[in-house]
Amino acid sequence: MKGKFFTLLFFTILSFVIFSKIRIKTKIENLKTDKEVENFIKSFHKKKYAKFKIFKFKEYKGEGEICKKIADSLNITKSFYKADFDNNGLTDILVIGKYYGLNIFVVMDFGENNLKLYNLKKNYFPYCIVPKISKIGNKTVINYYYEKEHSWLNLKKKFEIIKKTWVYKFGDFVEYNYNPKEYNIEKIEYETTPCFGFCSVFTIKIDQSKNAIFNAKMYNRKGRKGKEIKGIFQTKIKENDYSKIVQLLNYIDFPNLKDNYSVGWTCDQSCILTVTYNNGKVKKINDYGLKGTSGLINLYGLMFNLRFNQDWKKKQSEQ
Repeated sequence: MKGKFFTLLFFTILSFVIFSKIRIKTKIENLKTDKEVENFIKSFHKKKYAKFKIFKFKEYKGEGEICKKIADSLNITKSFYKADFDNNGLTDILVIGKYYGLNIFVVMDFGENNLKLYNLKKNYFPYCIVPKISKIGNKTVINYYYEKEHSWLNLKKKFEIIKKTWVYKFGDFVEYNYNPKEYNIEKIEYETTPCFGFCSVFTIKIDQSKNAIFNAKMYNRKGRKGKEIKGIFQTKIKENDYSKIVQLLNYIDFPNLKDNYSVGWTCDQSCILTVTYNNGKVKKINDYGLKGTSGLINLYGLMFNLRFNQDWKKKQSEQ
């Protein structure tokens, strides 16, 4: 009886060791065909992404076929590519598709069935950008290529490709910084303006001690059906949220960004970011359309989120 017990115990332990070494494939790893990947993207929001179609650059038909030329030069022949963009040991996927124009999607796998979809063409990019996965050290990055825009005075100028690089940091994809710097940030001020519609209008000011003032002017509500908040509020920004903002500002090298950005359409919202740093130096960025760079878009998102993820108290004079 004792012999049978130890035999059973031995095989139970052996089975556990064997099966623990078998790596269960994730949902992304199991995707094989274009149709499977297309349906996978649609599954994130069946109504929103109902018209999404996976796309290969060799199928491109358009004026000048610029996309196809760039893709051919980079040997981008597939509609999707797999990689690990955040070095967490799980497989992520980059997908090329048509969704109200040409778009580049990435789905990140954070484990425990936690998948998140990112649209990398959140910026005001040219219609055609071609992504290529690459490595910088041990970091997996996405190089993206597009044709340099020429004015009508230079239409005969030679075909020219611009290359830039995205990396996954701070919870999203931002422009890769080969030499990050650290500035002594003393004050952050963020202001939005009205638009032809229901854009949130507010200002947030944060000092070096994380003391903050929030002036909710118009259309500040959490979700479409949330209650609108108005007035002047104050709080101390949570350490983790303040740290994210400061780290992101440093990584995008804010003093060396342009002073002005603008999209090519009208009736949109503007924002003004003012950062005081290094003993009173001031960097001011005006951004019409709020789409200056990927890093700035991520920063704006963090500032918008502060309206609802902090413990704001209405100032006494406003009560």
